[in-house]
Order: sequence, then structure tokens, then C-alpha cells
Amino acid sequence: MTYSTPAEIFQTSAQQAALLRAERNAGRPLLATLQLPASVVGDDAQWHAALLQLAQRHEILRTRYTQVPGLQLPAQAISAQAEVRLMHAADLEQARELARAALAETPLVAVRWAEQVLLAAPLASLDRTSLRLFADELAALGQGQTLPEFDALQYADYAAWQEELAEQQLGQEGLAHWRGLLAQFTHAPQLPFERRVGLGGERESSLLELPLATVAGLAAQLGLPAQAALGGLWAGFLGGLLGEQRVLLSLLVDGRNEQLLATLGHFARRLPVAAEVPAQQSVREHLQGFAQQLAQSRSWLECFNEVELFESNLDQPGPLLLGADIELETEHDLVLVQDPAQAEKLHLQARRCGQQLILQLLAPIGLLAPGLLDAWLAQFAVFIAAAAAAPEHPVSDIATLDAGQSRQVLASLDHSASLQTAQVQLLHQLFERRAALHPQHIALQVEGRQLSYAELDRQANRLARRLQAEGVGRDALVGVYGGRSLEIVVTLLAILKAGGAYLPLDPSYPHERLSFMLEDAGVRCLVRLQALPEALTLPAATVQLEVTAQTLEEGDASPLPASNHSDDLAYVIYTSGSTGLPKGVMISHANACASTQARLQFYREPIQRFLMLSSFSFDSSVAGIFWTLAQGGSLCLPAEQAHKDPLQIAQQVADQQISHFLALPSFYAQILEALPTDAGLACVIVAGEACPVELSERHQQRLPQTLLVNEYGPSESAVWCTAQAVAEPVLAERVAIGTAIAGTRLQVLDEQGELVGFGRPGELYIAGAGLARGYLARPSLTASRFLPDPHGAVPGARLYRTGDRVACRPDGVLDYLGRLDFQLKIRGFRIELGEIEARLGADSRVREAAVVARDTAAGKQLAAYVVLHADAPADASEAALLELLREQLPEHMVPAFINALERMPLTPNGKLDRNALSAREQRGQAYVAPRNELEQTLARIWQEALELPQVGIHDNFFALGGHSLLATRIRSRVHSELNINLPLRAFFEGETVELLAQQVELHRDNEVNEDKLDALEALFAEAEQQ
Repeated sequence: MTYSTPAEIFQTSAQQAALLRAERNAGRPLLATLQLPASVVGDDAQWHAALLQLAQRHEILRTRYTQVPGLQLPAQAISAQAEVRLMHAADLEQARELARAALAETPLVAVRWAEQVLLAAPLASLDRTSLRLFADELAALGQGQTLPEFDALQYADYAAWQEELAEQQLGQEGLAHWRGLLAQFTHAPQLPFERRVGLGGERESSLLELPLATVAGLAAQLGLPAQAALGGLWAGFLGGLLGEQRVLLSLLVDGRNEQLLATLGHFARRLPVAAEVPAQQSVREHLQGFAQQLAQSRSWLECFNEVELFESNLDQPGPLLLGADIELETEHDLVLVQDPAQAEKLHLQARRCGQQLILQLLAPIGLLAPGLLDAWLAQFAVFIAAAAAAPEHPVSDIATLDAGQSRQVLASLDHSASLQTAQVQLLHQLFERRAALHPQHIALQVEGRQLSYAELDRQANRLARRLQAEGVGRDALVGVYGGRSLEIVVTLLAILKAGGAYLPLDPSYPHERLSFMLEDAGVRCLVRLQALPEALTLPAATVQLEVTAQTLEEGDASPLPASNHSDDLAYVIYTSGSTGLPKGVMISHANACASTQARLQFYREPIQRFLMLSSFSFDSSVAGIFWTLAQGGSLCLPAEQAHKDPLQIAQQVADQQISHFLALPSFYAQILEALPTDAGLACVIVAGEACPVELSERHQQRLPQTLLVNEYGPSESAVWCTAQAVAEPVLAERVAIGTAIAGTRLQVLDEQGELVGFGRPGELYIAGAGLARGYLARPSLTASRFLPDPHGAVPGARLYRTGDRVACRPDGVLDYLGRLDFQLKIRGFRIELGEIEARLGADSRVREAAVVARDTAAGKQLAAYVVLHADAPADASEAALLELLREQLPEHMVPAFINALERMPLTPNGKLDRNALSAREQRGQAYVAPRNELEQTLARIWQEALELPQVGIHDNFFALGGHSLLATRIRSRVHSELNINLPLRAFFEGETVELLAQQVELHRDNEVNEDKLDALEALFAEAEQQ
């Protein structure tokens, strides 16, 4: 750049460097503007003369910013002579456009329109206080006054002083202080419903006012400056919003001292304040603590240099993402506008206007869901008033909702009145209505076999009569042991027709677990669809009925009269329990019918063919069976050996023209890649675990015409309670779990059981027609999880406490934020870590046990840690304990590894530090490289699937983060690269590369032998024909 007058070059200040970095990131000049009536000075000539005089008086008004060789950021170039450009515009919008363009060449611009003048300078030159000083001096000149001689420091002197301070010991100590503070906040704060958009550019805002006396009175009562009191309240509010007990707040402060009060320049700077927000700390203690933290930060103010501290990543915003600009001591009626410079997610501005406090909340446009800014600002206003009224109360108890806001929140989550009245009251009657209407339609298809609705109805009637003859009636639980088959669906319907309730028993479960379920449920009748293992223990006097295709064709097939009430039990599903034993969830006919009716209302596209991938031991199977049969669709079951193979499932979807199916998101991601883009699917439902945004994007790319729905719900709410149609690109960090389904009422409550507002995290509670009776034979557990509903309109209404942490948008959509306890879902299985810990703790070798979930590239992984008794050898005990768990627990509950520790890590208050356990690396095998081409190929496939830098031939697949779904993906890769079709069990028998290579060689030999046999058979056949 060339200048009309010579220029001196100076280093920029820390404030200017930060602003120029922000300007570079924004890709456009950032302005500081002041709007004044033209009458303040006079005509154009008078304005021009006044501005030239002030520009000659203040070097900063003659300062441009230029790139100098050797410097990473621009330097100050100060011209000896003042330059001012005066222009005219039609309106304010055009004035700003002209000013922004002119500042590229001139350091001070004035644009006049009508009776107003817009003054503009680079944001790096003037802060708000400087704009006010500038206005005061212009007004004095306009009144004909002579300004006093300027004998204060110029801004370039201040920047030079800063540079000297940085080289001194005090400056280095200050920089070390800030580095240490910022190192404590390594994770960027995540706002509820935050979207994946840039933080620069224009901002949206919300505005309200409240009496200034509310804050001023509280500050006076506590002996604090008003700025510290309001800043502390904002930090406390943010702590609750984020669910954090520590918040890093960026507070905008004036960096002037006594020598700089008359100097123009950009002295304002962001000051990091580490605010502690312990849940039980009183408002008084919290605000006093914040004031102390603020004072400590102020003592190191001159050493805070954003560019220096964040120099490793100059093109990205630093960690100061929650800001505040609070100015309550002075009041001005000037129109000051500064372009947003800092990439903050949330910024509070507070200004005094007479006896009112004007609050403005700002966020980058598009970052937050619509309505959240307004909701949060209204909540903050309530929070301020409540804190001022009760400064001795804990911060966590301070209200954020008034009565009107509470009603609005409750209404957004209440869809209980939208459930249409079902034409039938019993679950099996949904099927019977369709069987009467469409008897010849195909109801079931499994491996080439099929049943029409009429055939299914007759077979179920026959078996129902047999069950009634054995004493099955209302609320009698009947165990069903068997895998995927036509007969199991017949059996479930028959049990319901007989008046009983069914308990599915998955043959893949450990015998000990199945034996407990049978005894705990008091099962007196067991239907066998396949042979029972000898190790399975049955309750005394249990009647066994063997069901085969042949027995279902024998007996009276006439309809049975309905003998049930809608409140009778329909089924029991066992889920993981925290005490070490699973618990049975009791679902009535009314619950299941309401759940199914809600499906009929939510999903507009009727089912033609539903492919059911769920095990019958999971409640998602209820959705597949009865939703399909209630519409007259065909329920299709994959073969038992194919239901975990994404390639075979994708082929079945195409071959059978499947219209709907439900799968885990992780499994659907594999199926999706194998599906043809013209598969003809109407709807895919994902449930059981969080749906990644990447999956929704990939779905839209490959199957844009297929509806994708993300469902959520525990077994206690009869399969589901919310759903979200993912019809548009997801901008948020997570796919939302949606709104309440018909017949359901939701509430989001804090730890005190109080309602929380929009966008604030809390625990999800469920009420409505789908809510389960409770837990079978667990009255105390039922009472602790199913609570009285304080907002229920019906006497005796209950709420189920989910333990899930969520937040609610103003439109009633929920965002799932994780678990509040030690229960979690891995690959769709609900797991109580306490159950696994109890199993380990019951072993005589174990003194302490803890199980945690670790994040790996392949997904969440269970890891167990034990402290053994002194006489127990570590290595042998680890292996033996792992084998013990495999015998007692389902595969999805067995940890990937067990490591013995000398002692458990503890938090400062003496509690188990689960975060430290989750962060521990597994104590693994020494690396042994592949020894031949086959091992090299297998190791590479594992590396890519597990996203690991290397895999040794002795590394355990499951300890590295592998699981059954990932094994199916690797199986497909092995098939495509080696042309070997390994059975899935080979991956469980070959847990290392070395062992899997042996499995590959074994199957190669078998295939060769089979080929030879086929050839010999062909020769014999040919010889016989001759």
C-alpha cells in the first residue's frame, strides 16, 4: 500500500493483533462507527475541518494497518499528516457500505445523509470509550471551544510499552499464568442444539429490559461492583445451561489506566475469568467467588495476549467462546456500532438506560435453533430476579422459569391428547381385525415359508386352546424359547389369545441368565420351539409344550372369545439391572395398543413388507410384529444365520421388496452401503443408540426418496416415546430424538425435580398411555423409578424416570445428551454397568471391581478393572474372570478386557474416578508383526476397520474395540479380498490375526475338499448315465 504522506511503522498492541486476526478470519474489514446529528458540528466544511484537527491531535486517527515483511500480523502505519474523507449517501445502509469501502484507503471516514453523519474508523483503532471521547471532542469543537493541549500518551506509545512488558520477567510470568489457566479448559463449551456453522459474521440477538435496581440492590447487599455481580450471575446461569461446575467467561473490560484516560485507541480487551459454579454453593458465595476470580484476572490483565496464547492456530478462534460486555456505571445516548469481532458462541451485552437494565443476548446467525436466544434471555431475567430475592439459596435451586414459561414448556412436550381412540383394546385384536378383512394376504415369510393371515389366525387359535387347557389365563406368564421362525410369531399370538402374557427367551443367552428369568417371572408354562439345553434350570412343576409346524395343524381352529381386560399383562421384557440381576418390564395390552396406535398416526406410509431384524427378546420386536400385522402387511424374518450379515440383509431387502425395517444406526450404516439405490424402501427406522449425523448425510446421498426416522424410548415406555423424521440435512452436532409421540407426555426436570426451560439440560421423565406397569416382582424398584406426576391432570398419574439427560427446543424437539447414571447403550443393548460389576465383585478373587465405557474408533467399548486379593495371580485371574463373565452374561455385556490394578483411581473427595479409568490404555500384548502375506492382509483389514495405526498378530480383536457388528464388516472385506466365505463364528474363534489366519487356511482346505467331492460326484453321475 502507498500513502500520500510518509508513515512511521509501529508494532500493534495485543488488542489490535487480536482484532486484526479476527478481521482476517472474517474476510472483511471490521468497523467502529459513531452516528451523530449533523448539527453537532455544522456544514461539510466545518465537519471536514473538525475531523482534520482531531486526526492531527490523535495518531490513531491517522493509522492504517499494513503487512510488513517479517511480521505475521499487520503493523501500525502512522501518517504524519491527517487524511479525512467526507462523502454523502442516501441512507444509513448506503453510508455503511461507502464507509467500509473507503476505509481501505483512508483511516477516518465521514458519510453524511439527511441530517445525520456516520463516522467510521477501523475497529482496531477505536473502542467504545474512544468513540465517546471522540464524540465529546467533536461536540466541543462544534460549539466553538478550544481543546486543551494534548499531553497524554499516544496509542503507539502504549503498544510499545506492551511490547517491552512482554520481554520482561513480569510479562513472562503473566503469560505463564494465562497459559496455565487456559490449559484447564481444553474442551470447547457445547451449547444445547448447537449447529455446525461458522462463528464469524453477522449475529442474531434477543433484547429485554428489567429494573436496574434488581442487580444494583443485590450488588450493594453483597458489597460488590454491579459489573461483578451481573457477570457472576451470567456465569452461574451458563453453568446450569451447560451442565458444568466450571465456566470460562470472557468479560470485556477497559484496559486504560490514569495516564491513558484522554487517549484514543482500542484499549478494551477480553478478560478470561474462570468461574466456579458448584451446585450447592449459595448465590452469595458464588458471586463473591466470582468477584475474587475477576480481581485475580484483572491483576494479570496487561499480560493477556490472545495472539501469543493462541499462536499455534491463528486461523481458528480461541477457547473464549462465552462472552459478556457489561457497562452499568455510565449512561450514554450515543449510537455506537462495532462489528462483531470475536468468534463467540454466546455473548451478553448489558447497558444502563435510566433506571432500566437493557440486556441483549447475541449468537452467530444459524448457530442455535430458532427461539433459543429469546428463551435463554427470558430465563436469565427470571434467574436474576430469583437470585436477588434469595442470595442465601444454592445456585442450583434458583428458578429460571416463571409460571407462563412453565406452561409453555409443558405444552410443547404434551401430546397425550393427540392419540386417537383405537377400535380394539387388546393387542392381538389388531391382528384379528386384519385377518378378518384380508384373510388371504401374506402375513409371515421366513426362508421360503409363508403363512396367510387366515392360516396364522387358525394356527394361533389351535395353540391358544392348548395353552388354556394347561391353565394359561389372565396375567399368566408363558415363556417362549426359540429363534426366528414362523412358529414363534404364531406362539406369541396364541399366548395373547389364551389370555396370557409372553416372556421371550433368546437361546443365545447364557443358561444361568435364562434360568434366573424363568424363576424370577414365576413361569409355569414354557413353549419350546427347539430343544432345551440340559444346563437350563426350570422352575418346579413347569409345564412344557413343544410347538412344531405339525402340532400347529392339529386341534380346534375356531376363534376364541376375548377374555382379557386392556389393563392385563401382554408381555414382559427383561433388561439389564444395576443390582447384578436383570429386571422384567411389565407391559399391558393398553400400553402396547397405545404404542402401536401412535405408530399408525406417525407413519403415513403403510407397511407392505417389514423386515424384522430385532431379536424377539427386545421390545423393538413388538413394533415390527404388531405394527405390521395391524396394517395387513407382511412380516418378513431373516434366517437365523443371516440377521447379523449386512450383505445378506441388503440382498433380502432388494429381493423381497421390503418397504420398512428397523435397525441399530451402526448396523444400518453397513446395510446402507450394500443396498442398491433403487431398493424401493419407503422408510428406515434407526433406534437403540445415538444416530450419527454422518449416517443421516450418507442416507440422504444414497436413498434420498426413503424416509429416515430416528426413534427413542426405553422398554418402560412400550418401545418408544419420541421420534424425529430426518428429512433435511442435519446442521446440529447430533441427530435429535424428536418430539413426543401421540399419547405421550414428557417432562425435563432438574436434580430437585423442578421443570427446566427450553435449551437447558435435565433428566427426561415419561408419562402417558404407553407407560409400563412397573417391574415384575420389584415393588421398591418400581416405586423409585415410577414417580407421582406433579403436573398430571389425572389422579394417580405417574412419571417414569429415564436417567437420560436431554434438552428441549422451543418446538418440543428433544436433544439426547447422554446418561446421568452408570447405565448406557452399546450397539442398541441397554446395559447397567452395576450388573457387570456385581458379577465380578461376587468372585472370591476380587476385592474391588469397576466397569466403564471407553470410546474407540469402532464405537463404545466396555472395559473392566479389578483390584484382586493378595493371593490371586493377576494374569490368570484376568483371563479366568473374563471367561466367567462369558458364561454368565450375554455377549454384549462382556467387557473387551479385564485389567488388574493395584488400587482404583480416586477423585480428590475419595470417590472412584471413572473418567481416569476410561482414559487408561489397555495393558496389551507386545507388538508382533505379520509373518506372511495372509497375516499382512488380515492385519491391514483390521487396521482399517478399527482405525488403528498398527495391529499385531497377537492383538485381541475385541480388546482393540471390535464387536460383532464390526466382525460382519471385516467378514465382508475378507470375502471380497480373499474370496473366502467365513462363517461369523470364525471371528469369535479367531480373536487374533494369527488365529483368524488359521481359520482362513482351514476353510480354504475345506472348500478345496468340497470342490473335489463335487467333481467326483459329477463323474459318478456321468458314469451312471452312461
